[in-house]
Amino acid sequence: MKRIIVEAVECAGCRVCELACSYVHEGKFSPSLSRITVIKEDKHGLDYPLYCRQCQSCPPISTCPTGALSRTEGGTVAVDQEACIGCGSCVTACNYDAIKLDASSRPLICDLCGGEPECVRRCPTDALRYVESCVFTETLEDAFARLRMEWNIDD
Repeated sequence: MKRIIVEAVECAGCRVCELACSYVHEGKFSPSLSRITVIKEDKHGLDYPLYCRQCQSCPPISTCPTGALSRTEGGTVAVDQEACIGCGSCVTACNYDAIKLDASSRPLICDLCGGEPECVRRCPTDALRYVESCVFTETLEDAFARLRMEWNIDD
């Protein structure tokens, strides 16, 4: 399956990915409506985008009490807005902190833009790539620890 992967060392924290995503999905430039969220660690100047990894075994799908989350034929996670009660169990269950809720408690989950991820297309530093990948399991904590080690940054 094609997935988005992050080259964390390339991320400049510009948040263009967030703006492109929100505009494509919601018609507004608003990071709070984006399905991707850039986490900034200002102390060391580190940035990392969080988004749905399209995990084979997706805890949010299995923990949703109403069955509002399902897997599409393309392998992405879909939200049935009618079935969703806005409980937030999907947010808690996600291993990658990739799901957030909008103002009306609707889950925002990456759908890979139907196979043409706008965040990847718009990333000016090529920190995001859409490639064939079995899995991408790097966590925010792992990425920041790796970068601090590679760049010889002491806490």
